[in-house]
Amino acid sequence: MSTRRKILLVDDSALVRAVVVHALSASGFEVSTVDDPRRIDEAVAKDRPDLLLVDATFPGVSDDMLVEVIARYVPQLPLVIFSDRAEGEIRDLVARSGARGFVPKDGASLAERLTPFLT
Repeated sequence: MSTRRKILLVDDSALVRAVVVHALSASGFEVSTVDDPRRIDEAVAKDRPDLLLVDATFPGVSDDMLVEVIARYVPQLPLVIFSDRAEGEIRDLVARSGARGFVPKDGASLAERLTPFLT
């Protein structure tokens, strides 16, 4: 019996969370969400995800603060930045945080793009 892979989505937009949960659940993933990167600790402890999918922009959270919060998960979990910001900005954020990569918020098949990060 195989277990479903778990993804923790961190995004402040309720609409984005709903769309992503629907899309990834339809592709066989179990998805939990939080709306603020400062709530990742409790969600990781509770849900034990296989991957963190983290938006790059939050109200009141600078890039430096976001890097500080998410970088501590890099050694234990695949972490992927999820953003509609310019690719150069995201590449810098990925490099600074140690994330495995990024996927754009462009409507393409998210499940297919995330699968390589789970291997």
